[in-house]
Amino acid sequence: MRHSVLILQIILLSLLAGCATLPEKAIITKKHVDRAIEIEETFAHNSAEFAPAGESWFEIKHGSSNVLIVAPHATRPTREGKLLFPDGGTGSLAVMLAELTDSTVIYTTYASPSDPNYYDDNDFKRTLAQLIETEQPRLVLDIHASHWYRPYDVDFGTMNGASIRGNRWIVTSLMSYLQQEGMSNFSMDYFAATAHQTVTKFVTAMGTPCIQLEFNSNYTGHQYDSETVRPQMFAQALQGLVRFVEYVKQNK
Repeated sequence: MRHSVLILQIILLSLLAGCATLPEKAIITKKHVDRAIEIEETFAHNSAEFAPAGESWFEIKHGSSNVLIVAPHATRPTREGKLLFPDGGTGSLAVMLAELTDSTVIYTTYASPSDPNYYDDNDFKRTLAQLIETEQPRLVLDIHASHWYRPYDVDFGTMNGASIRGNRWIVTSLMSYLQQEGMSNFSMDYFAATAHQTVTKFVTAMGTPCIQLEFNSNYTGHQYDSETVRPQMFAQALQGLVRFVEYVKQNK
């Protein structure tokens, strides 16, 4: 009897193995990560410096996809009169994601005289509103980073479901694509994006679905040397996001 059960288990495992989906070819290359490092070095250099007279403290790169990418804390924001720390690595993640998916991205480039994720009355938010009105994106990705002590790989901030406007597929698809890159610990609304005047709250009020992505900074807080796996983790985060955005583009 036991012998028969064992044979049956082997047969079932063989059948399941035959039905397993083969992995896709990786799309992120060393050149992509090297470029991200160069981009982040510029952010780091300017992060504590306010923009020179006549220059803007944020930048827009236009694309043609139906996803809009936002990195409001790529550099240090000013909140309640104090210059806070940036969400290190989120600027380069956002820019690389935009380049690889032909998406529009808006991100800070110098120390912010305001905090786009805390106040609405600033040029960043006004420009974001114009982008949404003119480009009519299907989805906005609001990219942030959490302290590496957090237990999750990514926290999905949805204003307790309100910001995705009934589109549950946004979260489930994101989870699926990030899981393919090795992420397994997800959180929902630890940072719900409901406190203060967040980007996600602002976009939601305009009627556009938005999700705040809080990546554990192990995936974004670059420490690029031969003894760390963080460049690989950055590449995994970028690859998962690229595949998700391509999915959104193809499923209008």
